[in-house]
Amino acid sequence: MTTFTSRRGEVPCGDSDLYAFLTDMRNFRSVIPDGEVADWEATEDRCSFKTDSTGRITVSLSEAMPHSEITYDAESFLTGRVKIRVTIEFISNMRSAIRIDTGLNMNPILRMLIGDSAGRYLGTLMDMIESYEGYDRVRGCNQAP
Repeated sequence: MTTFTSRRGEVPCGDSDLYAFLTDMRNFRSVIPDGEVADWEATEDRCSFKTDSTGRITVSLSEAMPHSEITYDAESFLTGRVKIRVTIEFISNMRSAIRIDTGLNMNPILRMLIGDSAGRYLGTLMDMIESYEGYDRVRGCNQAP
């Protein structure tokens, strides 16, 4: 298995809110830019959608350790099965650190084709996470309705 790890990023919300937001897959639609996906479907622990570049992607919540780590299983025709782990670190009640790593089984040809693009993608993803302007929707997610 080949693993790619993002840099450590920081976000303006507490670890318990971030954890609650990320463990409800229905929330993911609010972070995807309009026009990027089609056929969005989601339940609390699973979502699927289509993109132009990769076709249908299915993501399921695999494991969750409260306030610190979430693991997802994703699958697409292009990549096959992929493990995605999000690590959350407490900084303060209003600030958390986040790191993402992915693991996928790649044959030598796919490894050569992907090269360092997966690492660059994780860097871009971390930039998007840090600059996301919707953290007001994330804060308070751990509160009962």
